[in-house]
Amino acid sequence: MKYLMILMIPVMLLTGAACSNNVHGNNGDKNKKEKEDIVVPVQVEALKLGPISSYILSSATLEAEMSVDIVAETAGVVEQLHVEEGQRVKREETLAVVNFEELKLAKDKAKMALLEAEKIYNREKSMFEEDLGSREAFETAEFSYSQAKLDFENARVRFEKSMIKAPFAGTITERFITKGQYMPMNQRAFSLVNQDILKVNVFIPEERISMIKSGMHADLVSEAMDRVFNGTVKRVSHVVDPSTGTVKVTIYVKADQDLRPGMFVKVRILTDTIEDALLIPKKAVVYQNDRKYIFLLEGDEGEAQQLELKTGYQNDMFFQSLNDELKENTQIIVAGQNGLKDKAKVRIANNG
Repeated sequence: MKYLMILMIPVMLLTGAACSNNVHGNNGDKNKKEKEDIVVPVQVEALKLGPISSYILSSATLEAEMSVDIVAETAGVVEQLHVEEGQRVKREETLAVVNFEELKLAKDKAKMALLEAEKIYNREKSMFEEDLGSREAFETAEFSYSQAKLDFENARVRFEKSMIKAPFAGTITERFITKGQYMPMNQRAFSLVNQDILKVNVFIPEERISMIKSGMHADLVSEAMDRVFNGTVKRVSHVVDPSTGTVKVTIYVKADQDLRPGMFVKVRILTDTIEDALLIPKKAVVYQNDRKYIFLLEGDEGEAQQLELKTGYQNDMFFQSLNDELKENTQIIVAGQNGLKDKAKVRIANNG
């Protein structure tokens, strides 16, 4: 009996091993079949023709084209103050008055002296023409009259300078003086900005400056406000900065309530537009090792064909395709393509 049990043990082991091998073999075939049957749901779009543009990109800070510091042209006490920061003013509007009364008295005194000198001059001239007076008396009166006119003009100009005026219409951005203070000549009194015309100065590499001309369109993009403002190239400098190899380009932008000097904007200068470019949606592109790829759909229930994309111009939404094999209405995969392999089986899923 002992010998019989010993002989049966190897037989049972062999039978178990055979069963185990059979199970693993069946599972492997099943997994292989499942992998072969995987069909990836995707969404597709037909390629379309449309316009796409080329831009030169830069960034800058908005400035006012007309911005000045207004200084006092006479010394004295600030007797009147008419404006505050943030106030809009007209051209030649009086902003403040310095040493007004003293200079007004000097002007009035010079005016009286001029009238008296004119009276004497007219009398001596009449007498001289009628041979009733001497040439010497006439010439003396003429000289005094001329001197009186100069004195009055000097007093008038000094009086006018006592009134600090706006050289152009705009907004007072800073006030540096207060009423009652003594202000020396040429001290800064106000900062004035005209925001009707704003500008940005961008610096373009000299090898690209031939692409830019006055009158070209430019977009000014404010990411803070998520808005795009229309600008125009106003001036292109004829001088290259030797330290940077760039050329200054000035762009004007029309006034807008949301635009203020000092704002940071990105600048796009339009250099060219292709009206009938073949457009590839950027959402369809897969990036691998600095290369761009898309997947084409072969049949409604077919395969995904991988294709390396050759691009030209681009914008926020599209690339321009330079691939000869791509045409209008070619079906490309725009969703579900991440992780796809070339020749993978796919099906069109419902967009909803």
